Amino acid sequence: MEAIKIIHAVSGIIVAITGLLQIILKKGGTLHRIIGLIYFWVWIAVVVTGGMLGSLLITLFGVLGYYMALTGYRFGHRKNVQLNLFDKSVIVAGILFSAVTLGWGILLMIKGNTVFGGIASFFGSIFLLSTVGDLRAFILKQNTKKLSNHKMQWLFEHYGRMYISYIAAMTAFTVIQNPLPLMWMNWILPTFIGTALLIISNRRNYRKFGIKG
Repeated sequence: MEAIKIIHAVSGIIVAITGLLQIILKKGGTLHRIIGLIYFWVWIAVVVTGGMLGSLLITLFGVLGYYMALTGYRFGHRKNVQLNLFDKSVIVAGILFSAVTLGWGILLMIKGNTVFGGIASFFGSIFLLSTVGDLRAFILKQNTKKLSNHKMQWLFEHYGRMYISYIAAMTAFTVIQNPLPLMWMNWILPTFIGTALLIISNRRNYRKFGIKG
């Protein structure tokens, strides 16, 4: 078990560093792709070892984060939003997992476990909304997104999902390690900072591609 803890800690540090590098370094090119691949594959170690350690919180953040990393990677790899059978299967699996998580959270709250029940319900709801949104947009072909049918939609999906996966990773870290004096700050700060950076990136790319904000 000690070895699992070490692997989890090291892989978490790698995800934190490579994710930050992807934010601050120039996008595109060989270096961007290499760092991105490291970030993507090490996420698997984070999720697997987190589950082996038996942490509900780590597992929930891990699955949500990896779903976003996986789908974000696939959009960036293909450079389009045309999904194949594997991609559609990932979305369906995400819907099933998020629905089970939400149901489990509600059941826990009914039984009086409001802490873990609330966590499971909250993240199950977010995950379910995201995966159902993907189902509607990319499998049912409903124009539910602002950039639906835009030729650069894949780019916004790519980096947007990678940002969300990084937010999930950093939130898991701050909530478990409690580096900030107030608990609510550990929960909210990564989302606040990550969302602000995502908004800035979106606005820059809206101007670049002539998209009205």
